[in-house]
Amino acid sequence: ALLPTAVRTAVGTAVAGGLALFLGVGHSYWAAISAAAVLHSVNVWSTVQRSVQRTIGTAIGLLITSAVLVMHPSSLAIICLIIVFEFLLEYVVARNYGLGVVFLTPLALLLSELSSPVSAERLLHDRVIGSVIGISVGLVCALLLVHGRAAERLRDALAASVYAADRARRALSGTPGQRRFAQVQLAAASVELYEAKEAARGELRPSRVDPAAITAAQHRAYDLLGRLSHSMLRDERGNRNRTGPPVGPTFPDT
Repeated sequence: ALLPTAVRTAVGTAVAGGLALFLGVGHSYWAAISAAAVLHSVNVWSTVQRSVQRTIGTAIGLLITSAVLVMHPSSLAIICLIIVFEFLLEYVVARNYGLGVVFLTPLALLLSELSSPVSAERLLHDRVIGSVIGISVGLVCALLLVHGRAAERLRDALAASVYAADRARRALSGTPGQRRFAQVQLAAASVELYEAKEAARGELRPSRVDPAAITAAQHRAYDLLGRLSHSMLRDERGNRNRTGPPVGPTFPDT
């Protein structure tokens, strides 16, 4: 499941970092980080989205950093700003990646300025060039590498879901242990089918899997999961009824 992302990320970070080193860009690791950031996605379409978000977020973040550095802040002021940007980053990044990059950019640049001060122009230049190289290389890797794997994963996930549903249907008339095992297996297959469908939807190469077959498999799985849950609840009620009410402590006659 992770093979396409792993291959794209490995190639993208190596090429971006190597190209930045070859061109003599300062802070060349920023190029590799930018490539890894945009390639940290499930398919090509989400890589494109992250690239746009990172580009816009970096541009706004550079403007914020420029406004800060032009005032020549003291080390104490930089430390306070780093704390503020870190808090804002953690607060917003889970909601919107692009908005998180707005605060990530000044955070990274101010940390670099605090550890090894250089001119503001050089710092901003390195970030711009590193981001351009990393985002560009990341996009190229997403567009060119590993496009058949998502379709293969979707076909495998559909077959696994159908197989798990057949086992679940048979388990309805089996033992409680068989029903529990079938429920876990079918739930895992349903999650994998959903994730595989979402990953394949954003790739360039069509999966050629009938959407109606996927929908039918999902509906069948949900129906069987519900029936298994009801059956297991009946098992629990039956066990409690056979056991009877709890017996309280007994005391000898006095």
